[in-house]
Amino acid sequence: MSKLPPRSEVPNEDKWNLEALYEKNELWEQEFEAAQAWPDKIGEWKGKLNKSAAVVADALKAMFDAYRQIHKLYVYAHLRNDEDLGNSQNQALYERARKLYYAFSTAASYISPELLSLDEDTLASWVKDPALKPYKVYMRDILRKKPHTLPQAQEQLLSMAAEPLSATNQIFSMLNNLDIPSGFGQVKDDSGEMVQLSHAMYGKLTESNVPEVRQEVFHSYMKGFQDHRNTLAAALEGRLKANIFLAKARNYGSAREAALFANQIPTSVYDGLIEAIHEHLPDFYRYVELRKRVLKMDEFHIFDMRNPIIADMDLKYEWEEAEALIVDSLQPLGQDYVQTMQEGFRQGWVDRYENQGKRSGAYSSGCYDSMPYILHNYNHTLSSVYTLTHELGHSMHSALANRTQPFPTADYCIFVAEVASTTNEALLTHHLLNKTEDPKVRAYLINKYLDDFRGTMFRQTMFAEFERDIYHALEQEHEALTADYLDAKYYELVKSYHGDAIAWDEKDKAIETEWSRIPHFYYNFYVYQYATGMAAATSLAHQILNEGQPAVQRYLNFLGGGGSDDPLVLLKNAGVDLNSPQPVRDALKVFRTYLDELEQLLDA
Repeated sequence: MSKLPPRSEVPNEDKWNLEALYEKNELWEQEFEAAQAWPDKIGEWKGKLNKSAAVVADALKAMFDAYRQIHKLYVYAHLRNDEDLGNSQNQALYERARKLYYAFSTAASYISPELLSLDEDTLASWVKDPALKPYKVYMRDILRKKPHTLPQAQEQLLSMAAEPLSATNQIFSMLNNLDIPSGFGQVKDDSGEMVQLSHAMYGKLTESNVPEVRQEVFHSYMKGFQDHRNTLAAALEGRLKANIFLAKARNYGSAREAALFANQIPTSVYDGLIEAIHEHLPDFYRYVELRKRVLKMDEFHIFDMRNPIIADMDLKYEWEEAEALIVDSLQPLGQDYVQTMQEGFRQGWVDRYENQGKRSGAYSSGCYDSMPYILHNYNHTLSSVYTLTHELGHSMHSALANRTQPFPTADYCIFVAEVASTTNEALLTHHLLNKTEDPKVRAYLINKYLDDFRGTMFRQTMFAEFERDIYHALEQEHEALTADYLDAKYYELVKSYHGDAIAWDEKDKAIETEWSRIPHFYYNFYVYQYATGMAAATSLAHQILNEGQPAVQRYLNFLGGGGSDDPLVLLKNAGVDLNSPQPVRDALKVFRTYLDELEQLLDA
């Protein structure tokens, strides 16, 4: 039986290099002790921001300096915590860092309302003052948010409420990463060996070529969530209610409007995405039917959606092979890009493999003063290689933005965050397809692309529609989001997105509870950005491969731009206008083109 190693037994070469951030916890403690003075220190400017632009500049410098230091402390603590979520010492570091962040945010909450209390002429003239040039984007956002900024006392109250209002996120995280996985138990893998089911193992075994393995893994995994469905429904409803409360408190029309306003995205972009996907659902139905036909299955189930169509194709990659493959695929982005990434591998950007208690999934995280760290749970599959290049896209975005921008404008917004990651994936697909003329391998790779497209465009849009609808039910219809309600709503949506090729019998029913395992529903209208990001990435990758250097330079300028302009403007300058749903429709045409080729290859 295969068992996960404890964190203490993971070789150093497989770990990220957090010692580059703080060599030991004692150094973190020293800096944390000094940083605790920031909440009091930032109050020194309270009541004085009406004096001059120079005073405002001093206050903003202090605020950004504090956030820079606190973010560094927080990043180290949250990365240490995610190495082993059962480690109480790391839990304590993380909680202390979170509390410091909230304490400082509360202490600094007077800045926006105090600035907005100035008369408009004064504030407009100060924004043009050279002393405030480093904070031009921040000041512009302050003015933009004026209708939604409350008087100082109320802002402070909302800031104080931020931590308790986010408690449901932590409840879900503990359930999802510790309590529920502890009850998954063991399942048989393809060889009949008993293995411990985990989040990462679920992803791997649902790609099994053995139908019985897929079915057992699906039901064992979903049962873990079904056993906690009422608690998970209460946690999700609590998260939604918190976001609705904050939106109402700040005079937004809805929680969705509030979430999109932060990135200056009109709700028409969100609705346009869902509309465009609905137009192309028949193409996705064709794909589901093709899978059923090629796999020669009389009954096709929802848990059969991830196994490769080419049943005997078993592409495995050792870590070093994955690195080399990714490096080769990203050569079109130029030597500087590739060399920076290779240095990252050598410097310890990536925490590679699963261990006991480690956070599931994958992400890129870091701060202005650190390398862009990547948490991975690599399992040698092609999907895991794609996850690595995806997270490297995020990390390179951060690395280039931090290199190019000063701290106040380095951080890019969530809306553009998924563009770089998905561009990397598109370039990897192009590279892999160009390397082979074998029809079987080509069919396998196209199927992989279509399945990833399904996961990013169709699946994430389905999530976005579910999120939009349950918020509407809670805000406008005053519906109680019970587990039964959420199950029924989700099951209806899954069926509408997948079509009639699925059997939709008792074996599929467990999918109704899948909503309860999606962490992104706690992120407040995040998921739609995966789909818009893929649409943008599909267009950018096409431009890079067909135009060459001019498109590459536009793309690198976009990455280096960080948060220096509005996200839609940054993307438009790179060559993609997401104010229109056309990029989404263009990406869906690429899906159709690949689907046509796959049908020809498999039906030949």
